[in-house]
Amino acid sequence: MDRKKSYSQHFQSIAENGIIILFFVFGANFFIFLKIVGIENPSEVIDSRLSQPMLVHLRVSVGGGIIGALILFYETSVHPRVTKNFSLLIKRLIWQIDVALIIVVPIFIVFILFELVEYKMTFAAAAKTAFSFLTTGLFLSFFIYYYTLSILVSFLRRLRQSFGQHVFYNYLMGKYAEPLEEKRSFMFLDLNDSTKIAETLGHVKYSRFLNRCFDDIIHAVSQYDCDIYQFVGDEVVFTWPISKNDQGKAVAMFQTIQSQLKLFANHYQTKFGMQPVFKAAVSTGNVTATLVGGKTKNIAYHGDVLNTTARLLGLCKQYKRDILFTHFYLKSLDRAPFFEPEHIATLQLRGKANESNIYTVKKYA
Repeated sequence: MDRKKSYSQHFQSIAENGIIILFFVFGANFFIFLKIVGIENPSEVIDSRLSQPMLVHLRVSVGGGIIGALILFYETSVHPRVTKNFSLLIKRLIWQIDVALIIVVPIFIVFILFELVEYKMTFAAAAKTAFSFLTTGLFLSFFIYYYTLSILVSFLRRLRQSFGQHVFYNYLMGKYAEPLEEKRSFMFLDLNDSTKIAETLGHVKYSRFLNRCFDDIIHAVSQYDCDIYQFVGDEVVFTWPISKNDQGKAVAMFQTIQSQLKLFANHYQTKFGMQPVFKAAVSTGNVTATLVGGKTKNIAYHGDVLNTTARLLGLCKQYKRDILFTHFYLKSLDRAPFFEPEHIATLQLRGKANESNIYTVKKYA
C-alpha cells in the first residue's frame, strides 16, 4: 500500500479521535455551564468554587479529555480483544460496567490532583473531599449526563463504522434524499464452499462462524477508507469513491483480510473444525446512490458495475483465483499499482453488450 496514503489515513484517524475527545471536553464544560447559569443549583462541594469559573472549567476540561481518551482507547483496543469470544449480551454488559468505571475513576483522580494543587491539601484530605464529592447529587447528575454522552458517541462511532465515512457524512447532510451520481469501486467478498460448511456445522453454528468471520474482516479493513455496503448471506460488499493516490486499495484490503483470517486460523480450527477462505471480485463504474425503504431508510446503489462485479465473483472458482478484477478498476487507479496484474481472459459477461478484460494478481511488487 502507498506510504503517503497510509500516512494520510493515519492522520485522518488521529484527527477523528481528536474530535471525539474534544467532544467529551465540550460536553463536560457544557454541563458546568448549565450549572453555573442556574438551571440547577450546584452542590455545596462545588458552590465555593463558582467564584472562579475558569478553574472549574479547567478541572472539567482535564477530566473530560482524560475520560474521552480512555473510552476511545477502551472501545478501539481493549473491549474488542477482551470480549471477542463472548456473546453480544455479555459484550454489552461488560461495556456498561467498564465505561461506568472509566467515568468514575478519572473524576476521582482528577478531583484529588486539583485539590492538591489548588488548595495545597494533604493527600488524605484531598481523597476525603473527593469521596465526599462522589456522594453528592451533582456527581450523580454529572455521571448520568456523561454516561448518556458516552452511549451517544459510541452509537455514532458504530454507525459510522457500519456505513463508512462517506455514506455516514453524506447521510447526515441529506445528500441522498435525491438520487446522487457517483463513481465508485466495489469489492464483493464471498466465502468459499459455503454450502458445504453450512451442512457440516448446522445453521446455528454456521451463523456463529460467519459472525466471527465478519468481525475479523471488518477489523481488518478498518484501516482503509471504505464503506460497508451490505451483508448478503455469506457475502460482504465494500465500496468506496475513487480517489487520488490509489495504488490498488482493493488488493491491499484483500491481502489484509487474508492475513487477519490466517492470524486466527488456530481459533477457527479449534472452535469450528475448519478455516475460512474468501474470494473477491472488484470493479469500478458509475452508480446512482439514493435512500430507499420508506420508514426504514437504507442507502442503495444502482448501476451496471454491481452486476458486473457479482458475475465476476462467480468466475473465481472457474479460473481458480482468489481475486479477480476488471480493466475498469485498473483504469480507475490514480497511480501504477503496487502489484503486477495478470490478464486472465476477455469475456462477454452475461447481460453485457461489450467484452470485459479480466485480471488477477500475478505478483506483488
